Amino acid sequence: MENFIVSARKYRPATFDSVVGQHSIVQTLKNAIRTNQIAQAFLFTGPRGVGKTTCARIFAKIINCENLRPDIEPCNECESCMSFNNNTSFNIIELDAASNSQVDQMRNLIDQVRIPPQHGKYKVYIIDEVHMLSSQAFNAFLKTLEEPPPYVKFILATTEKHKIIATILSRCQIYDFKRITVDDIVAHLKFVSTQEAVEAEPEALHVIALKADGAMRDSLSIFDQLVTYSGKQLTYAKVIESLNVLGYEDYFSMAGFLMSGKITEALLLLNDIIERGFEGQSFLNGLGEHFRNLWLCKDPASVKLLEASALIRQMFTDQSAACSLHFLYKALNLINQCDINYRTSNNRRLLLEITLINLCNIGSPIPEEKPTAVPPPSPKNPSLAKSPDIAYQTPPPAPLKVDEPSPPKDPVNIKLPAAATQAGVTTARPASQSGTSGHNMLNLKGIINPAVEKPKEEEFLKPDPDKIEVNLDFTEEELVQKWNLFIDSLDETNLPLIQALKGSIPRLTEDKTVELEVINLIIEKDILDQKEQILEFLRRELSNRKIRFKTILEQTQTPGKAYAPKDKYQQMVEKKPELAELIKRLDLELDL
Repeated sequence: MENFIVSARKYRPATFDSVVGQHSIVQTLKNAIRTNQIAQAFLFTGPRGVGKTTCARIFAKIINCENLRPDIEPCNECESCMSFNNNTSFNIIELDAASNSQVDQMRNLIDQVRIPPQHGKYKVYIIDEVHMLSSQAFNAFLKTLEEPPPYVKFILATTEKHKIIATILSRCQIYDFKRITVDDIVAHLKFVSTQEAVEAEPEALHVIALKADGAMRDSLSIFDQLVTYSGKQLTYAKVIESLNVLGYEDYFSMAGFLMSGKITEALLLLNDIIERGFEGQSFLNGLGEHFRNLWLCKDPASVKLLEASALIRQMFTDQSAACSLHFLYKALNLINQCDINYRTSNNRRLLLEITLINLCNIGSPIPEEKPTAVPPPSPKNPSLAKSPDIAYQTPPPAPLKVDEPSPPKDPVNIKLPAAATQAGVTTARPASQSGTSGHNMLNLKGIINPAVEKPKEEEFLKPDPDKIEVNLDFTEEELVQKWNLFIDSLDETNLPLIQALKGSIPRLTEDKTVELEVINLIIEKDILDQKEQILEFLRRELSNRKIRFKTILEQTQTPGKAYAPKDKYQQMVEKKPELAELIKRLDLELDL
């Protein structure tokens, strides 16, 4: 049986030109070799699976090549290249810092550095995961790293640069490797699938690339696993089934339900997703990514930011045309808030369902109710004439007239490609065309849909104080009672004003003037700032427009206090004259 080699090793780049997604670093290393400006130490840092160790091996191979090509690539024919290809080179030593982390192993390395290469120009040490070295090993390695023999080069590789001490970083040329883009991973997977005679759908390769999260090695490992599962036919359906990820059709269907306000359908789809074993957090992240993609499709210049195939990109563009920017902005805010609160929620499913209900009501707003105007009470009203003891009465409001909602300007119907329809993508319809209207199930206006403002009843039920013509008599006890009622109605955050009002008892004069005595100017200013509010409240509650309000500054005289020692002594002598006689008899000297 032939020995199987995984794709990550079988298709590992052997030249700089075959390195994927690291063009700037490759070009810098080539220029350093071309101009013979090779530093004594390099540090390659970046995420996993982006080519750090691969570039180190290629760099070590090229600088020892005896017949270097003009494009700075190895010849693969000289003795150095052949020994490297057969893994028998003594000039290139790869070490794992995790198993050589102690200071004793580092001392052995320093001793080996003194031995020159047997053939070739340089002796290259590649130390992988160098952040695993101990502090003592780092310190023992410092001098050799800074001033090695001219024939020694060090290449350090790590995924956690922040764990390396600053003295090591300052002695190395640092190269930051970036995550490989989805398009680059897809292109490389297409090359591998062609070499392996595997028929792969573009959407399937995009799912693999997204799952790899910028790591080429991860994408090739997933590719091998899926080929083992599905054989030589790698389809989108088999990929999402094997990787247990939510497909595009679930998110397109959910977005269609939310835009058309179908609460029932959205909740049923959420239940189906949860029953299939998907976590709510995973669904929430995918839904946020879906609406982000719809937002990007609103501007042709930002469509290129979508990491999807041409078919899926067209589906996003079609669905984005069926919704407004306002809806997408509110939807992204709600999803972000749900994501923030998800981990700390005790009932996570309920949190998801409330978020979906909110999204439905953004997509299908409840029509506003326009109340009919109610005339303010007047003296001609017979109800007031029959009840002289009541300041005013408000007739019951007339029945509210609700305008019929107008059809939406932009229909939610979208035409998806035929391939997408066959994959199970549901086309969203407006709520008016559906059999059941989701937002009619619950009276959520004003709570779930903050965009719809509830009519304020006070605007037409509360009479204008200037139109109160009944001036009823009242006593000081009634005034104090209404005064305390006003204090209780104040916001608790305005504590200084509440304390000032509670500390003063109002007095009533014969001309219906409310006098309030205050102890200082600061309190007086705070109260006068609320004078109009106080007057409006008292006139309304006591049904009297003749009420006036004024403050009186309390006149209190406090005796002066002595602060200097001499003044204190004089006050003590005035109270106790015998004290001066005692000081004189004892012949005491006072330091005053």
